[in-house]
Order: sequence, then structure tokens, then C-alpha cells
Amino acid sequence: MAGNFSKWGETTNLGDKEARVVLMVSRNKDNRNIEGFKDRRKAFLTTRSFEELKDTFKDFCLKGVDLERCRLYMSNNTRDMAKVKKELVKHLINNDDFNLCSIDSKIAAIAATKECAKEKKWFFDFDINSEELLTEFCKDIYMIDKDLKLTITKTPNGYAVGTNRGFDTRVLMDKWGKEEVSLKRDDMLLMCTATKINDLSWSFRKCKSFDISYDDVLTELEFTK
Repeated sequence: MAGNFSKWGETTNLGDKEARVVLMVSRNKDNRNIEGFKDRRKAFLTTRSFEELKDTFKDFCLKGVDLERCRLYMSNNTRDMAKVKKELVKHLINNDDFNLCSIDSKIAAIAATKECAKEKKWFFDFDINSEELLTEFCKDIYMIDKDLKLTITKTPNGYAVGTNRGFDTRVLMDKWGKEEVSLKRDDMLLMCTATKINDLSWSFRKCKSFDISYDDVLTELEFTK
């Protein structure tokens, strides 16, 4: 008797659910000298929250070799599902030999394009591990536009400084624009890192985030470790 596959064909009204691109990756640069390591990545579009993705990320991590280090990224901006669907249909029509087995990664690639972004939030990749310089950087932003809302995320090499919208960055980047500070207008934000211990266990570290305001940086910004 054939299995009942109808439940997999059901459509669901997403309502107000936000869709984001997810990238799980194990990079060469994070795994030098790990015996048997091979670069791996998995990308897809989802409405699941970061917390709901944890088990999927664990499965990805445990498929690696012992001591392999992995990362999970999510798109900083939500994606416009209607635009993604339209572009996917166009791609399928124009590529009748498309391999449907790779459709998840293709959908993710389409969704990750700037044309499919639903929001216009930015973040600065601030690769300077200094709370003092981070505070100075945030003050410089608020000197330009005090109505911005900032979100700080701790990363392995420093911080990601998120803004709720764009602004004139010319003065800011004249001062800070160097290898350690770069502007990401629509990019993937690091959410967590993990290391495989053995086939049954892993260590997991979420990147901590907090919101700050203009009043916060007028006093003193302190990141809670």
C-alpha cells in the first residue's frame, strides 16, 4: 500500500510569520588542522525562529568530525515571500533542466538577493574587541542621527552593530572605515557557534544581543559578559 504523502502537500497560511534565510556552515578558516575536515554548508528559507532551529543546527554540527566548529547565520532582514516565489517561478520556467533536489539552496539564494529583502536594516561588522571603542563608535552614530535604534550583538571577533534603517555614513566611515569595520546593508548575521565534541554531544554558544538608545551611550555602554 502506498504511503500517504498528502500531508506534505498541504499549504499553510503564513500570516504574519517572518521569513529569513538561514545558513549553517563549517568553514576551513575555523577548522585548520582538524583531521578529516571537509567544508560543509546548508542554506534554506524558513519562518522558524532561532530557538526552533537549534535542533536542526545540532544535527548539522554532529554530522561533522570531532572538534569541528560550525556557525549559524540568519538574514538580518526578513524576506518578501511574494517576491521570492515570483523569482523562483521565473527561474523554473527558464531552466527546464533544473535539478529539483537542490531547490532548497536555490530558494535560499533567490531570497538572499537584495531585491527580496522586506526590511532595510543595516549592521556594521565591528571586528574590534574593545568595549571602549564600541562605545565611541555608537556615540559617533548617534552624533549623526540620534533617532536611530541600535542593536549590539557580541561576535567571536568583536561586535555587530545593527541599525533599524539606513543613514548617511560618510563621516562615520571616514573615521572608522578600515579593515576592522565594514558596513553590511543586507547580509547574514551570526547567531551562534558550536563545536562537535563526539557523535553524541556538542557545545553551543549563542551570540548575545541587546538594544541601546541615545540616552544609553550618553552615560556608559557596558556589555554584559
